[in-house]
Amino acid sequence: MELRKEAPVTHEHYDVILEDVDGSIRPRKIKAEATKKASGNPWQFATVAGEVGFDIALPMVLGVVVGGRIDAWWGTRPKATLILFFVGILFACASLIRIVRDAVRKR
Repeated sequence: MELRKEAPVTHEHYDVILEDVDGSIRPRKIKAEATKKASGNPWQFATVAGEVGFDIALPMVLGVVVGGRIDAWWGTRPKATLILFFVGILFACASLIRIVRDAVRKR
């Protein structure tokens, strides 16, 4: 019984792009960038998820609490609560856009 040692198989990944040369389009292969591995920090995703949840929930909850206090003080129940709740939603959307923009820049 003979054991053979095989050479390790390496796979190269290519992206194919089309280029225009003299009016005709032909494919051209370029090496694809290596995919990035996740960093060694296992809590990274939990941190991002917590940040997103906190940044979404906090403005809406503050809008309801502050709006309820204003409504109780001015006697305008539920106008200020609803207005500040929707303002909180706007702030939450702006915060979410900022988080996504930062995540895209890091990649």
